[in-house]
Amino acid sequence: MVQSMKNKQVQNRKRLHVVLFLTWDVSLALWQEKGLLQREVRLYQELSKRGVDVTFLSWGGAEDKALAESLAPAIRTVSLYNYIPRPKNKILRGLCSLLAPFAVRKTLKTADILKTNQMWGGWVAVLAKMITRKPLMVRCGFELYDFTVKQGHKGFRRFFVWCISRLTYGAADRICVAAQEDKDFVIEHFDQKAAKIALHPNWIDADIFAPMDRPQKDKRVLFVGRLSAQKNLEMLIDALAGTGITLDIAGNGELRQALEKQATEKKVSVNFLGSVPNDRLPEIYNSYPVFILPSHYEGNPKTLLEAMSCGRAVIGTDVPGIASVIHNGDSGLLCALDEQEMRVTITRLMGDADLQKRLGQKARQQILENQTLDRLASMELACYRELTGQKI
Repeated sequence: MVQSMKNKQVQNRKRLHVVLFLTWDVSLALWQEKGLLQREVRLYQELSKRGVDVTFLSWGGAEDKALAESLAPAIRTVSLYNYIPRPKNKILRGLCSLLAPFAVRKTLKTADILKTNQMWGGWVAVLAKMITRKPLMVRCGFELYDFTVKQGHKGFRRFFVWCISRLTYGAADRICVAAQEDKDFVIEHFDQKAAKIALHPNWIDADIFAPMDRPQKDKRVLFVGRLSAQKNLEMLIDALAGTGITLDIAGNGELRQALEKQATEKKVSVNFLGSVPNDRLPEIYNSYPVFILPSHYEGNPKTLLEAMSCGRAVIGTDVPGIASVIHNGDSGLLCALDEQEMRVTITRLMGDADLQKRLGQKARQQILENQTLDRLASMELACYRELTGQKI
């Protein structure tokens, strides 16, 4: 009887309409090109089943048409460059972005909630809120200004990112960050109240990123991600010198040539696998006994979470964004940003199959308890209902 009444209440609720602003200059076509489309839309497909109508505002044009049709009816897509100019010059495109809320005002007026997918481009969502007076939910998969500072950017770029962040956080009715470190940073640097900030860690589809029975690539460790200074791959290659352990890298980036040269000089076997579509990653994770993320800093790293969900034994550096995910000695191993300690940690884990199994099982359990799609969809929906005054 009670369950029947609850089901009836859910059926009688008004369907909420959420308008999602994609990161500025990002389109469905770009997501597809990078192998991210299915992952990016999965949360909103789930929310559609739970009574949420979703509209994507994509920074695409005609190239989005077929992809948009494939997402309907669960997700409606409005390709903004069908309505506003698309100059080749990036600064002019940025200025033209200010026209977007006016061009799609009719769509915005039907929204119950406006939401950003990331901070970059938040100015468009703020302008949309000013026009429509709809509640604004700001999502940050990583804290943009924090990353900008850590990457060493100075001058106008750093100031511009600070201004965007200050403006967008200030206008937000709810801020959703992926890690406790990000929440603390926003409170300290942008004078935001803790009660306004919700902790929504990145989710993993644990049915897809799940343990598989696959032959293991012995004496190999896996890294997945961008080849950038943040990822600290130079130290990892140095740490592997003389161990006989091969490093396989899935991903591309500006440091590839430099890393190839370093690997040759250090006589370390490194295989560059290039970019891998997200739907192929589960089988790749499951082919390696150990995954490593040696970064200088992270937000709430999806590749680490995916590897843990696949039941892999993981190693990460003891830095913000990683230390809060890996419970050292329980769901993985942490090591300092030190070449020798990294080498010792890798060789220890590579030589202990029982430890690999135990850490992998605990890692999988941690993801299932904290970061599944179902759990994050429930958290997201609770936020929507709170912002619109609907009873949960």
